[in-house]
Amino acid sequence: MITKESIENLSQRVDIVDIISQYIEVRKQGSSYVCICPFHNDKNPSMHINSQKGFYHCFACKAGGDVFKFIMDYEKLDFSDAVEKVARLCNFTLSYTQEKKEKNSNLKYILPRLNAFYKQNLSQHRTALEYLYQRGLNDEDIKKFELGFAPQSHQTLRLLQNEKIPFDEALKVGAIKEDKENNEFYASFINRITFPIYDHKAFLVGFGGRTLDANHMAKYVNSPQSALFDKGRIFYAFHLAKESISKKKEMIVCEGYMDAIAFHKAGSNNAVAVLGTALGENHLPLIKRYEAKVILCFDNDEAGLNAAMRSAFLLSIHKIDGKVVLLEGGKDPAELVLNHQEKILFERLERGIELGEFYIRMLLKEPLNSALQKQKALENVQKYTHLLEPLIANSYVGLVSRLLGVNENLIKLTKNTSSQKNSFDSHSNLTASRTKIHIAEFGLLDFLKKSLKARELFMQISDTACFEHRELLSKILQGLGNEDSDIREFELYDIKSLKNQNEFLLGIIKVNLAFLNRVKIQNPSLALKKQLFTLFDKNSFKFLKILKTEESTEFLKQILITLKQEKDEEKLELIFKYFYKIFQKSSLDKADLKWDKNETEQENPF
Repeated sequence: MITKESIENLSQRVDIVDIISQYIEVRKQGSSYVCICPFHNDKNPSMHINSQKGFYHCFACKAGGDVFKFIMDYEKLDFSDAVEKVARLCNFTLSYTQEKKEKNSNLKYILPRLNAFYKQNLSQHRTALEYLYQRGLNDEDIKKFELGFAPQSHQTLRLLQNEKIPFDEALKVGAIKEDKENNEFYASFINRITFPIYDHKAFLVGFGGRTLDANHMAKYVNSPQSALFDKGRIFYAFHLAKESISKKKEMIVCEGYMDAIAFHKAGSNNAVAVLGTALGENHLPLIKRYEAKVILCFDNDEAGLNAAMRSAFLLSIHKIDGKVVLLEGGKDPAELVLNHQEKILFERLERGIELGEFYIRMLLKEPLNSALQKQKALENVQKYTHLLEPLIANSYVGLVSRLLGVNENLIKLTKNTSSQKNSFDSHSNLTASRTKIHIAEFGLLDFLKKSLKARELFMQISDTACFEHRELLSKILQGLGNEDSDIREFELYDIKSLKNQNEFLLGIIKVNLAFLNRVKIQNPSLALKKQLFTLFDKNSFKFLKILKTEESTEFLKQILITLKQEKDEEKLELIFKYFYKIFQKSSLDKADLKWDKNETEQENPF
């Protein structure tokens, strides 16, 4: 792995504007830079880049972060790959731990070498080539998808020995398997056409294999689960489809390797295939990363229907849009393309059924002859729709009404409509509160963000309730940084920084006073605190004039801590009378301000 020190050094060296400008046109605007945001359909420059602080932020879609986050989102990479990409762009040499070096020198080498061996073998195996040609593939397709042929087991084992690849290493990446009873190894793929499987980073992680033996029970097999290969996370041909998926915001998911290849031959380069299973939860992060609408294109048989139903359920409850296409007549995409029926294929794609509608229709496909059957069927539908957002669930009321043959008024597909109203109301209130910007508080918030000591002191001297920007204040007190969209927006404001801690403490007095001026006061102790805040606010110039900076700081801290903690009305009144008398003097003395709360309580100065 990349060393932490190396990442920190790269972060300090890199100019985020230089990196982003290699992807998007950037122009200077005032003290920052702006560009069209690539993460939503932006027409006006909504993204701001702060070169000094090293982050970007879009005011429209709230995308933002540091230079690594930009590359992660734009290139669809994980963190370590994004760091390596940034390093290449700015000619920076990264340092790795020994573990990374060893992994690079061993595991990553094995499968590419095996793939080269399989590809070379295909040209020597006429039966395999003829099969591929009969399926409508040509030499260009074979080259693009790197198809090969795995020969007898001993030939693969001999290759590994010749390449000095230890069998235990080959076992880790699924190139071979172990027969523990006989204490021997054998190849994972024997006499099969091979389909190399890459992950989304274009790293070879495994293979699929197709037998040419019509009597073989397992027509297709995949690499075994390994340190590199997890079929529940990977799509076949994704590395070839991801650019098209990113542009179209749409991906076609089909059942097999040949179907995916057929779609690419027909011009649909956004097609991928699942690896012998329906979609699983581990596929979802990759789909969401590309914000892709999913078209499920499965065979119209029992296995295809079951896979489509499971996949439609999973996608829809996770807020992923899409539709289901079931190919009729026993023909799959590969057969349609082979017979030059691409037009029929695309027409069926256009007529696909929306995910939720498909799932509900499948739930209600059996005849419902009695009221009890309809009630039970409705309850099954509700188990599904209760997992959806209320607005989406309610959109199916008409469909369910028609399929059950009952009045729409009898169909309730959400758990609690009143809770939805409350959530809308709370969202509206939150949005409204964010539209008001209280610049007077921003200096204090800026000081708090920069000073850990100030954050630690804050809860002793004030309360978050006194601030208009309470949510932002809470995030600053938690120590959140530019990974948070509110913090990034705050950083982009042109804020006049406070000079020292005295300005910060006096600002706290003003904020507390402003809060007490806004609220209706019924508590006598609060009324006294309001008078005290007013007194110190108006007379601050007097004690600042005679006290040294450090003395003023300690004096203000003591005052604010007392006013935060003290609730006794009599004691507050004594404090007010004491300082009211002091500030009436034509000239103050330091001794007057050497105030002790306990002494004031014991000796009434009046």
